[in-house]
Amino acid sequence: MPTIRQRLLKWSLTRFLHRARRSLLRDPSPARIRRDMARFDRIMARSGLYALSAPIAVGRCNAQWLDAGPRDQGRVILYLHGGAFVAESPRAHCAMLARICSRAGARAFYVSYRLAPEHPFPAATDDCMAAYRHLLAERVDPARIVIAGDSAGGNLTLVTALRLREAGLPLPAALVMMSPVLDASFSGESIRRNDGLDPLFRSSIVERLAPYYVTEAQKRHPWVSPLEADLAGLPPSLVIVGSSEILLDDSVRFATRAGNATLQVWHDMPHVFPAMHGLAEAEAAIDAMGAFVARHAATGTAANTAPAHAAG
Repeated sequence: MPTIRQRLLKWSLTRFLHRARRSLLRDPSPARIRRDMARFDRIMARSGLYALSAPIAVGRCNAQWLDAGPRDQGRVILYLHGGAFVAESPRAHCAMLARICSRAGARAFYVSYRLAPEHPFPAATDDCMAAYRHLLAERVDPARIVIAGDSAGGNLTLVTALRLREAGLPLPAALVMMSPVLDASFSGESIRRNDGLDPLFRSSIVERLAPYYVTEAQKRHPWVSPLEADLAGLPPSLVIVGSSEILLDDSVRFATRAGNATLQVWHDMPHVFPAMHGLAEAEAAIDAMGAFVARHAATGTAANTAPAHAAG
């Protein structure tokens, strides 16, 4: 049973999310999202949990190695952050990522991909591909790599796996997605069913954000809406989502169609709740992700190369 402190923490975080939602309803612009995420970054940042390398040039973006203490030699999480494709909160994301790495006995490669609207589709997904190719060039065993991401980064996680499959490159050991956005047309029933229940997003917000990243004509492209793709032959996947999210059905539809996906729907949890350290549910979700990474990237094997569908 949650303690009084945990209940108070959940209450205060929910109030923060409601305030952010009101702000976004008035002004769902990249500038507003960047200001709100900078505030979230300050609240959720935790020093002393991890060490970051100097930035490494990867294609047209930068990435950094994150170490969070003792780790299994060679086990790597390639992490793709959320932020509606337009913003980044690196300290908050790295604080969460460090906890996952600690549980998994891994280190992480955190990618600061290019952001829209300055760099619209396909810049972000090109950068994620460049980061994975960098790991392969550094002789990281793909069977020891797990690609993970939240929200927009969850989209990029699945899109990167699809592009690797199409390019005939070695696939990672597994995928982890938190509250992923997988359908840019927002056709899932939860967009309407949970509209007003989701403490952070309203359907009108996400619909107004999409054009910053993609044009109307691009919305059904499988590198934008990966639910449009053939989902066969992908690595084992863990998907974590809250029951009140408007994006819930993106996760449900993916798990229904993908043959080796594990779906965890957490009751009444907000968007990307594992980032909210101190919540009992967040810590339990971190444990689940850490165990999943450790299990699927436990040992190196021969490269898992998918048949090429097309050039990627």
